[in-house]
Amino acid sequence: MVILALLTAAPPRAKANFQDPPERVVIGLDQFLDMYEKAKAKADQPEAPPRTHALSSAAYEGEVLIQDGEPRFARFNAKLRVEVLLDKGWARIPVLPATVALHAAKVNGKEVAMVIEDGFYTLITEQKGAFDLNLDFGASVSTANGQSSIAFELAGSGATTLRLKVPANEDLDFAVANAHLQSDQVVGNFRQVEATLPSTGTMLVSWQREIPVEAAAAKQQSQVYAEVYTLVGISDGLMRATTTIEHTILFAGKEKLEFKVPKGMTLVDVQGAGLRDWNHKDDGTLEVLLNYAAEGNYTLTMTTERVVSTTGGDLSAPIVQPIGVERAKGWVGVESRGNLEIQGGDVVQATPVDVRSLPAAILGITEQPVLLGYKYLTGEASVPLKIQQHDDVDVLVTLLDETRARTMWTPEGRRLTSVVYQVRNNRKQFLRLSLPDQAELWSASVGGRAVQPASAPDGQILIPLVRSQATGGALAAFEVEVVYVENGTPVPESGKGTFVATLPTPDVPSTYVAWTVYAPGDTKIKRRSYAGNLAHVDYLSNPIPTGTVAYIETVTPEVQQQANVQAGGGGMGEGAVPVPVSLPLQGKEVNFEKLIALGETLEVSFEYKGLKRK
Repeated sequence: MVILALLTAAPPRAKANFQDPPERVVIGLDQFLDMYEKAKAKADQPEAPPRTHALSSAAYEGEVLIQDGEPRFARFNAKLRVEVLLDKGWARIPVLPATVALHAAKVNGKEVAMVIEDGFYTLITEQKGAFDLNLDFGASVSTANGQSSIAFELAGSGATTLRLKVPANEDLDFAVANAHLQSDQVVGNFRQVEATLPSTGTMLVSWQREIPVEAAAAKQQSQVYAEVYTLVGISDGLMRATTTIEHTILFAGKEKLEFKVPKGMTLVDVQGAGLRDWNHKDDGTLEVLLNYAAEGNYTLTMTTERVVSTTGGDLSAPIVQPIGVERAKGWVGVESRGNLEIQGGDVVQATPVDVRSLPAAILGITEQPVLLGYKYLTGEASVPLKIQQHDDVDVLVTLLDETRARTMWTPEGRRLTSVVYQVRNNRKQFLRLSLPDQAELWSASVGGRAVQPASAPDGQILIPLVRSQATGGALAAFEVEVVYVENGTPVPESGKGTFVATLPTPDVPSTYVAWTVYAPGDTKIKRRSYAGNLAHVDYLSNPIPTGTVAYIETVTPEVQQQANVQAGGGGMGEGAVPVPVSLPLQGKEVNFEKLIALGETLEVSFEYKGLKRK
């Protein structure tokens, strides 16, 4: 009250005192009262409803009318519980789709205004609160192939129920789409269905004559059609078949499938969706039990095998026969998994086909070429095969792509030689080398790592190898290097003589050999004195393109890791690690080369003069 009195005593146009604290605002009484009344009016204003109306429930009761012995129309009485949420004004409430024929719309027994908006009969009303809207309308009945149905769109409501009566003297089989609860019963001469429906969507009711129990039982007998795809693979002493059976199951599900497995075949595995168990009986019958009644398409895969003679002979493709099916047809593909020659015999109730026309169920499960193809249309087909075994031919498992040798020759007759082999190895454990007479091995390395060679009883040197890594579908090469020294005859006092030297002889072929001899700088070589099985050249030709061989650098992790593993297991030799030897190269280069060395002794010689010992 004191504050109000002070405000009343203030001048009509009070001005702020600039000496007052800055957080205070001084206004006139009229302005204050105006702001107060506006704030109070806003606080008392009720919140607007989220929508103009709501349908809390909808109950549809209908009866189908028969005309000319056929159901033509259905007349419905619908009771909709409507609640208008507006305090004032008109509300527009869609209640029925315009696809039905509206006879009457009443509230409390009085007709109400209805218009069509956006494809719906729409109630126009200014009545407030909750009330019941009664609708009388008709919907068409469509009949095709012995089945009748009614369908129309529903207005969204909180709860929707349906009761429909169909005049009939026999039992009917009803179906209400998306019904949560459904029941049907006989009421006088009517068959009546009741259902609870979702609040939105389409009401779809269909019915047809109910099939008697005896006829239904006969109809529920399943019919099965089978297509059999068999891939037969024959290797040394074993015939193995992978069979894929695709079933088409109609009318009723099947929980058990049966097959006849060819005599003599051992069943290894059976796979399929929902497979519970399988039993291969003594009479050759295979019984497969499923966890459910399979319908439509069902695929089963089985693997069978049998031991066959390693010398070949006559066989028959193992064709699995489905039991209890309406029709079975199939395809057979035959492949060889070894050095076997397979020929087809005189087939029975089958036809040879181009292997390229075989289904993907056969061609798609093998990387081997399919040699023979057959098609049959009956389960009694027979495909005889003639097998002939051929002996294996030894093939090269290790190859030296290149052999590059460098020899440092001194007037004292000593020769220090380094030989680097580019090796591709698939299976060989050692590279066997026959060193020249009186040669002393100084060092050896594999893949850039020093190794400890071994000595064979026949005097050969054994260099442990690693296995080549596969790169780009081919085996990559790695380096093997040996360094050895020879104490030869010193240069004669006359300075004339003959140089003769040989390279180590490996136990595997080499496609290219290059040898460079570094003679003392003042050596004069007679032009036509070159001899041996390597040709003298001014420059090495290097005929092997670098792009054709996937070389592994000597320090790559793959080769290094494999070498470490072999070294840890003693594969690289026992004892101290050899000392790497670097070759001092100086003097006059004399080049020799050879294409394709097949284990012969590699030798060069030439006559020289003008060389004096120092």
